[in-house]
Parts: sequence; structure tokens; C-alpha cells
Amino acid sequence: MFGRIISIDWSGAGSETEGVDLRVVTHDTATGVSAAVNRQVGKRTYQSWSRDACRSWLIEQLRGETPTLVALDFGFGMPWGADRAVFGVSGWRDMLRAVADQYRKQGTARATALAVNDEERFAGHGPYRFDDSRADFRFYADHDVAYYRLTELVAPQAISQWYLGSGGTVGFHTITGLAAIQHLIEWREAGEIDFRVWPHEVLKPDGSGHVLVESYPAICRPPDDATAEWWGPCRADDDHQRDAWKVLQYIVAARKDGTLPRAFEIPELRFGRIKDVGFWEQIQFEGCIFGLR
Repeated sequence: MFGRIISIDWSGAGSETEGVDLRVVTHDTATGVSAAVNRQVGKRTYQSWSRDACRSWLIEQLRGETPTLVALDFGFGMPWGADRAVFGVSGWRDMLRAVADQYRKQGTARATALAVNDEERFAGHGPYRFDDSRADFRFYADHDVAYYRLTELVAPQAISQWYLGSGGTVGFHTITGLAAIQHLIEWREAGEIDFRVWPHEVLKPDGSGHVLVESYPAICRPPDDATAEWWGPCRADDDHQRDAWKVLQYIVAARKDGTLPRAFEIPELRFGRIKDVGFWEQIQFEGCIFGLR
């Protein structure tokens, strides 16, 4: 199931062309080799990637015939109802386009979130939470949109896609990440590459084609006795590279012991549900963290 695995620890910082805390690691199942991939700039290489360079590199990987599982560390969706309440569209695909259009217009994730929050219709109570608005609940109460997705209610310490304050700034990752998925889909629509996004476009992939999944390093713990050999090429002082590596090795281990198909299974939960909306409809809009099973 899958001949290659790619794990990317995403970053929503800076602009598209700046080198940021974005790291790429890969595993070739034919050779059994896991490696860190550096960004090539002329004759020099860098551990840090720009999002623009990462997207271009990923497009080249998706041109290949070897079925590839790509794990990306950002939210692939938003809480149910965000499409209509925030972006004025209907459905996950149209929401991706709306996020990407706004992001391209504003230039950074921060500027995008601020532009959304500043819309007159929100009367100062927009959905994105900065430090100075962490206790402002009015948007969610007024627009019937949750602060958390269903999948974040399952994973301890998971952070809301609306959060942009101190600490883990998941919202920046999600804005830039959704724009990146839209960019890749545009290449797919042009016939240049082919892939499916789990679980939005496929619920049970068979491993015969390229698939993108949402990863969360916090649930992919290394073994308690993890040695320097287990960490391979990862630098001890690079938490971002090590997060990408944890996800990669989780998937590699699951593939080896035959449990990888279970990582695609989503238990039908009864909490966090939306009235009059089917469970799978909600999941295929909001998305799900890979491997929660």
C-alpha cells in the first residue's frame, strides 16, 4: 500500500517565497530508505523550505507513477458552516477557492485573517482569534459555527483552526495550507497531476494512487527507547524536522505491520455532531486527522 511516503511539517509564517520552518522527509518503500529532503538553491542546500518551493517540488513528485501518501501538518477543513458564514460560498471545494483567493489578494496569512475579521458584517466579532480577542465568543454564538472541528474534539491538545494567538498558531498553517491544496487542485484540473484528498474526496483509498492526508505530529509519538539511529538524519535541535520525521515513521511502521488501512478508518462519533447533517457529510467537509483510529 503506497510505494512512497512524504511527510511535511508545514509553516504558515511569512510570505510564499521566504524560507520558513517548513521541513520535508520521505520514505522509499522499495529501498527502505527514509531521508530528509533539503531545498536546493543554486549550489547550496537549506533545511528550511519556502511554501512556493515546496509546492513546486510536490507537484514534481505527484507527476510520478509510484503511488505516494503525502502527510501535511495543517487542517484540511474548517468547522461545519464556515463556508457560508465566513466565506459566503457553499461546500468544501468552493471554500478552498475562497480562502486561496483571499490569501492571494492579501499576501500573508495574518493579513488574510485580519481582512476577514474586519468585514463589516461581523461587527468586530470575526472568527479568527488573536491574543487580544481570545475570550470573544460572539462570532460562534451568532453564526452557529463551532470553534473546533469534530476531529479536534477527539485529539487531546489539538488547537482550533481559528486560533492565531501565542503558542501554536494553527490558523496561519490552515490558511496557507488550504491555499496550497487549491493550488495543487488547479494543477490537477489542468491534467498535469492526479491525486485525491482524504477524507474529502476519498474515504478508503486502496494505495494505488497519490493521496494527501492531514497529519498531527503530537499523536505520532516516537518509541520510548528511540535511539539516534531511529531519528536518522534529523538534527537534534530542529523540532520541525523531527515532527515531520515522527509522522513519517508512524506511517512506515503501520505499513510494515499491515495496520495502515486502519489509519484511514474514522469511527462514527456521536458527540460534536451537527443537527440534520449526516456524519460522513460533516467529516468530508471538516476533514479528519490521519491515524486517529
